[in-house]
Amino acid sequence: MRTMLRLTVLICVVATTVYGQEWQATTKEDPLSGKPYMTYTRTGKFLTPPSNGGRTSPTISLRCDPSAHNGRLSGKLIAGFIIMNAILDLENGDKSTVQYRLDDGKLQTAHGLGYSTDFQAISLDDMFVNNLLWGHMITHKPHSSDQVHKVVIGVQEHLAGQVVMQFDMPDAERVGAACGTEYRK
Repeated sequence: MRTMLRLTVLICVVATTVYGQEWQATTKEDPLSGKPYMTYTRTGKFLTPPSNGGRTSPTISLRCDPSAHNGRLSGKLIAGFIIMNAILDLENGDKSTVQYRLDDGKLQTAHGLGYSTDFQAISLDDMFVNNLLWGHMITHKPHSSDQVHKVVIGVQEHLAGQVVMQFDMPDAERVGAACGTEYRK
């Protein structure tokens, strides 16, 4: 019988201000194609650390192609992860279900997000990255609304309790443009 997998994540996004901080950006090159890409990372902190995992800080990692253009969009998300460094509790289905709250809005659920092959990171699609950066799943129009400033994420650890992480989100304009979450100006 096939084992069913389940992952529930609680994300709370609250407005706060982060000054003088930026996403860490690194230019890399695909060794197979020779094509350059950008990696944007944001280190968070554990509010409730994993019971059975490492103590390495959680990280949001976005791999993007800023040179890709698709009509009115600039850039493209190649891959994105929230890395917890602890084994996720997966029981029902092969995709994760994510629950989250943006600012003080109602609790929402996103279905169908994947996870890494080592079960220590949630795979992010472009709609969810839009939501993490801008507070909505559709492509962002620059200067049309405020961005998300603080993300708190709770994830069930395998055979343990809930792991809670916090990410303070700095200016997202450069990351948003490179990862295809906003229209070109």
